[in-house]
Amino acid sequence: MGALALAVAAPVAYVAGFTVFKVTGRRMPRLSGARFLHTTWTLATSPAWLVGLGLLIGGMVVQSIVLTRIPVSAVVPMYGPVMVVLLLVAVTNFRERVTPGELGALAVLVLALLAFAAAGGLLRGTVPAGPAGPWDPHAPLWKVALLIGPSLVFPMWLFVVRDSPVDGRHAKRVTGVAFGLGAGALVGCAESSGAAIARLLRHDPSAWQAVLRTPHLYIVVVAGLLGAGLAQIGLQRCRLSVVIIMLAVGSKASLWLGGIMVYGQPWPETPRKFALSAVGLVLAAASVFLIPRHEREEPAGEPAGEPVAEEAAVPERSPFAPRRDAWAAPVLPAPVVEPRRAVQPPPVPRSAAAMRYAALRNESAGRGDRA
Repeated sequence: MGALALAVAAPVAYVAGFTVFKVTGRRMPRLSGARFLHTTWTLATSPAWLVGLGLLIGGMVVQSIVLTRIPVSAVVPMYGPVMVVLLLVAVTNFRERVTPGELGALAVLVLALLAFAAAGGLLRGTVPAGPAGPWDPHAPLWKVALLIGPSLVFPMWLFVVRDSPVDGRHAKRVTGVAFGLGAGALVGCAESSGAAIARLLRHDPSAWQAVLRTPHLYIVVVAGLLGAGLAQIGLQRCRLSVVIIMLAVGSKASLWLGGIMVYGQPWPETPRKFALSAVGLVLAAASVFLIPRHEREEPAGEPAGEPVAEEAAVPERSPFAPRRDAWAAPVLPAPVVEPRRAVQPPPVPRSAAAMRYAALRNESAGRGDRA
């Protein structure tokens, strides 16, 4: 029961950390993977963001300990109830609008987690007491590279190429699905390597020299920090519900497949468990296609779901007031155009002969009136 309680605590810490990221991102300037140094400095100098990062690290440590006690197929379903709570937080606290497609995707994802729970024995209360597989910390390097390589290619493409600043009519539309899956792949790699470290330190907590001789600690640091940074960029621009649901799909799929293919976790023992696990993977992949690919980008520095009010020009502002977008062009007032006055044509000069002729006509008209 203690292991199951820890398995529930890990996703709660994850969701709390990412919620802090969402709140913090609204007060930051626009973050971009193409401006790596600027993004790194902004995150590293934000105390609130570091608190959220601490929550993520705590959740990863707890989950690494849990994975040495119960099988990964029993850990993955623990994210089902947390996803429902997350959806309620997104709707109530951040005023996010959930579409029917997203509700359908969440329902399909819950079915996938139920299939994993049935494969892991959670629905019948038959979770094994011991660890299911060794989480071999001495896995061959080529297997580790096989897991890490694809997990880094897609997120780095998002960082360097896809997230390059392009404005105007050629601007790229943002998508929480891509940010969530990219961050999830990185977080899943960090979780797998963290479980290998926990397995190595389980019987000898002082064996840190052996840990430093393996690539797992470096994978945890690099993949974990990149995953947290990519998640922060996605949470600043997209909705919390979309990014975190996709992050859960990517990280748990990477953890489950990596544990089996790299770190020695056993394949499902019976055909029934194998079929349930396969159904869970198919349903998890199907939930991705139900999420909308593109959405309106949320402006940084303004609360999500609220109209952006036009600010008056004041000499001083409170340090807690939301800041304008640092990348947006200044909005100039429209010029006042006064109506043009009608221009009268200048009088045409008259010749001396014409003036004498007009005088003679006036004189003749005067005689006629007197007669």
